[in-house]
Amino acid sequence: MDWAALKSKHVHAAYDAESQDLHVKFPGSPSVKHADIPPHVYQNLLETSDPHFYYNYYVAPSRVSRGGRHPASISYALKLVLLLAVCSLLMVTSLDPSPGGVFEESELGSN
Repeated sequence: MDWAALKSKHVHAAYDAESQDLHVKFPGSPSVKHADIPPHVYQNLLETSDPHFYYNYYVAPSRVSRGGRHPASISYALKLVLLLAVCSLLMVTSLDPSPGGVFEESELGSN
Protein backbone atom coordinates (compact mmCIF):
# COMPACT_ATOMS: atom_id res chain seq x y z
CA MET A 1 0.00 0.00 0.00
CA ASP A 2 1.64 3.20 -1.20
CA TRP A 3 0.86 6.66 0.13
CA ALA A 4 -0.13 9.32 -2.42
CA ALA A 5 -0.11 13.06 -1.84
CA LEU A 6 -3.46 14.79 -2.35
CA LYS A 7 -3.86 18.24 -3.89
CA SER A 8 -3.77 19.76 -0.44
CA LYS A 9 -1.11 20.69 2.06
CA HIS A 10 0.55 17.56 3.40
CA VAL A 11 -2.53 15.32 3.22
CA HIS A 12 -1.80 11.77 2.06
CA ALA A 13 -3.94 8.76 1.24
CA ALA A 14 -3.28 5.06 0.72
CA TYR A 15 -5.71 2.58 -0.80
CA ASP A 16 -5.86 -1.21 -0.64
CA ALA A 17 -7.89 -2.30 -3.69
CA GLU A 18 -8.26 -5.86 -2.44
CA SER A 19 -9.88 -4.98 0.90
CA GLN A 20 -11.18 -1.58 -0.28
CA ASP A 21 -9.68 0.07 2.80
CA LEU A 22 -8.66 3.70 2.50
CA HIS A 23 -6.19 5.28 4.90
CA VAL A 24 -5.98 9.06 5.11
CA LYS A 25 -3.24 10.94 6.97
CA PHE A 26 -3.68 14.57 7.98
CA PRO A 27 -0.83 16.66 9.39
CA GLY A 28 -0.35 16.21 13.14
CA SER A 29 -2.68 13.23 13.51
CA PRO A 30 -2.51 9.46 13.04
CA SER A 31 -3.86 7.91 9.87
CA VAL A 32 -7.58 7.19 9.72
CA LYS A 33 -8.93 3.97 8.22
CA HIS A 34 -12.10 3.86 6.12
CA ALA A 35 -13.69 0.56 5.10
CA ASP A 36 -15.55 -0.44 1.94
CA ILE A 37 -14.46 2.52 -0.17
CA PRO A 38 -15.04 1.90 -3.91
CA PRO A 39 -12.02 2.51 -6.17
CA HIS A 40 -13.69 5.45 -7.93
CA VAL A 41 -14.08 7.32 -4.61
CA TYR A 42 -10.34 6.97 -3.97
CA GLN A 43 -9.56 8.07 -7.52
CA ASN A 44 -11.85 11.11 -7.16
CA LEU A 45 -10.17 11.97 -3.84
CA LEU A 46 -6.79 11.99 -5.62
CA GLU A 47 -8.05 14.15 -8.49
CA THR A 48 -10.31 16.68 -6.75
CA SER A 49 -9.14 20.25 -6.35
CA ASP A 50 -10.66 20.38 -2.84
CA PRO A 51 -9.72 17.13 -1.05
CA HIS A 52 -10.90 18.39 2.36
CA PHE A 53 -14.45 18.95 1.11
CA TYR A 54 -14.52 15.66 -0.82
CA TYR A 55 -13.14 13.79 2.18
CA ASN A 56 -15.62 15.30 4.64
CA TYR A 57 -18.62 14.75 2.36
CA TYR A 58 -17.93 11.37 0.74
CA VAL A 59 -15.32 9.54 2.83
CA ALA A 60 -15.53 10.60 6.48
CA PRO A 61 -18.91 8.93 7.20
CA SER A 62 -17.28 5.51 6.61
CA ARG A 63 -14.60 5.95 9.27
CA VAL A 64 -13.58 2.83 11.17
CA SER A 65 -12.65 3.55 14.76
CA ARG A 66 -9.91 1.60 16.48
CA GLY A 67 -10.93 -1.35 18.62
CA GLY A 68 -14.50 -1.35 17.30
CA ARG A 69 -15.64 1.35 19.75
CA HIS A 70 -14.84 4.99 19.97
CA PRO A 71 -13.46 5.84 23.45
CA ALA A 72 -15.72 8.89 23.70
CA SER A 73 -18.81 6.71 23.26
CA ILE A 74 -17.93 4.69 26.32
CA SER A 75 -17.24 7.85 28.27
CA TYR A 76 -20.63 9.32 27.36
CA ALA A 77 -22.37 6.07 28.26
CA LEU A 78 -20.72 6.04 31.68
CA LYS A 79 -21.66 9.66 32.27
CA LEU A 80 -25.26 8.91 31.31
CA VAL A 81 -25.45 5.94 33.68
CA LEU A 82 -23.97 8.03 36.50
CA LEU A 83 -26.41 10.86 35.80
CA LEU A 84 -29.37 8.47 35.84
CA ALA A 85 -28.18 6.93 39.11
CA VAL A 86 -27.84 10.35 40.75
CA CYS A 87 -31.28 11.43 39.50
CA SER A 88 -32.83 8.22 40.83
CA LEU A 89 -31.15 8.74 44.19
CA LEU A 90 -32.39 12.32 44.38
CA MET A 91 -35.94 11.25 43.53
CA VAL A 92 -35.93 8.52 46.18
CA THR A 93 -34.59 10.81 48.90
CA SER A 94 -37.09 13.54 48.04
CA LEU A 95 -39.94 11.04 48.48
CA ASP A 96 -38.68 10.03 51.91
CA PRO A 97 -38.61 13.20 54.05
CA SER A 98 -38.35 11.56 57.49
CA PRO A 99 -35.14 9.91 58.71
CA GLY A 100 -36.93 6.66 59.57
CA GLY A 101 -38.40 6.25 56.12
CA VAL A 102 -42.04 6.38 57.29
CA PHE A 103 -44.50 9.10 56.32
CA GLU A 104 -46.33 10.80 59.14
CA GLU A 105 -50.09 10.41 59.23
CA SER A 106 -50.57 14.17 58.87
CA GLU A 107 -48.55 14.15 55.65
CA LEU A 108 -50.72 11.42 54.14
CA GLY A 109 -54.00 13.02 55.22
CA SER A 110 -53.23 16.45 53.79
CA ASN A 111 -53.23 15.13 50.24
